[in-house]
Amino acid sequence: KLANKPYTIVGDGKQTRDFTYVTDIVSALIAAAESNLSNKIYNVGSDTTVSVNRIVELLGGDKVNIPKRPGEPDCTYADISKIKDDLGWYPTVSIEEGVDKILENIDYWKEATVWEPESIADATTDWFKYLDK
Repeated sequence: KLANKPYTIVGDGKQTRDFTYVTDIVSALIAAAESNLSNKIYNVGSDTTVSVNRIVELLGGDKVNIPKRPGEPDCTYADISKIKDDLGWYPTVSIEEGVDKILENIDYWKEATVWEPESIADATTDWFKYLDK
């Protein structure tokens, strides 16, 4: 949509994925960081699957189908039962709400900086210092 080009769909688009909105990912990270538990590994997801065709429908626009690649999974899905049980965390943003939020801000992203390796290195220098502690 940003480039006014059709979406490339691998296969028939009926394959499903567990798309998760960024604020849900962040809230899961915060819940884990603020808990007293340690050495735990959690799956984070939306707790539902959505077809690739549905994503294109929500975004609006044309699509082009290309042949399915060998080994392409028909479904990917995160089992989030452990993080729900341990931390009481659950996702709050539906796929429809998430896509709406993206589309509301699409003009901002049209003007967003394209990051190059050098600019990424400069922007993250301080962040990497924290990893060494």
